[in-house]
This record gives sequence, C-alpha cells and structure tokens, in this order.
Amino acid sequence: MTSFEKALRDIDSFCEKEDLKYAIIGGMALIAHGINKTTEDIDITLMLNLENIEEIGRKILTDFEPIYSDPISFFQTNFVLPVIHKETNIGIDFAAGLTGFDVSVINRRVRKKFCSLSLPFASIEDIIIYKLFAARDKDNVDLKDITAEYKGLLNLRYLNNTLTDFAGLEREDMLENFALLFKNKKTAD
Repeated sequence: MTSFEKALRDIDSFCEKEDLKYAIIGGMALIAHGINKTTEDIDITLMLNLENIEEIGRKILTDFEPIYSDPISFFQTNFVLPVIHKETNIGIDFAAGLTGFDVSVINRRVRKKFCSLSLPFASIEDIIIYKLFAARDKDNVDLKDITAEYKGLLNLRYLNNTLTDFAGLEREDMLENFALLFKNKKTAD
C-alpha cells in the first residue's frame, strides 16, 4: 500500500467513524478522474457548519497532527485545518464545507477506485468549478488537461447554472474563462 493509500484510508476511516460526509478535491481528485497529475498533499471538504467547527476540529486533531500552534483558532478563522498524517507525513487540508456549493460538491461526489480503495471524489464538473474559482496558473493548466480528457462528457447545464450563480457573486470571470476553455466542445446535458 502506498503512502497516499494509507493516508486516504485513514481519512476515510476517520470520517466514517465520526459520521462525516466528505469529498476528496484537488490534485488527488484529478488523479482519480484520470488526469495525469502530481500532488504532494490531500485536500478534503467536510460537510459541517459553524456551530460544530470547533468540535470537528478537535476530533480531527485526535487522529492527525496539527501544523499550526493554535490549530482550532486557525480552523475557525480560515475554515481550513492543515494537518499531517502521522504515519506517512503527508499533508492534509480539511476544509469546512460551509457554502451551498460545498454541500452540492459533497452531495454530487462520486465513488471511484483509487488503487485498492473506493473513495468519494468530487465530480469532474465540480473540480472544474474549483479550478475556475482559484484561477491560478497551475489551475489553468489543469483545466486544459480536463478539456482534453473530458471533451464531450461534461454536464454543461450544471456547469453553466453553477457558474452563473458565481457570476452573481461578482465572479463573472469564471463563466467567461469556462466559455473560452470549453468553446466548441460538445458536452453532455
């Protein structure tokens, strides 16, 4: 079993034990969807709310090592809890899924095989939205790889509806960048 498998197995076991719904996002999700990618960490979005962020943060810290000296305050302020998997030293970012979009990502997650494991990953459409939101150079490279791999397989209606919602939050750039990247691409409804 690889180091990433061990860390992912322990994340899944932890979330199951604590009855937490989650989705794997970021580079690991791209890999699970067949995009050739390297990554050094694991990104998780957890379904929780502001009222239980401290409680969930403390539970995470019983199984994983904190990176910062005051991890609960960091989690409550930044809505992400960076930790280290004790056995493998792989970094894990547990993000608090507090928005309607986060809830949608977790509800739309898909179980995919990752080596010997079956785990919940964000859908390819939701990964596209995360990448468009971040809008870093490396995200734009990932988006080009996704367009090459998933040409004709995307749920265009979902993407357009969700990106239109983000445009209402003054992120029109996401819809514009999506149109540029995916123009002339046939997509599944």
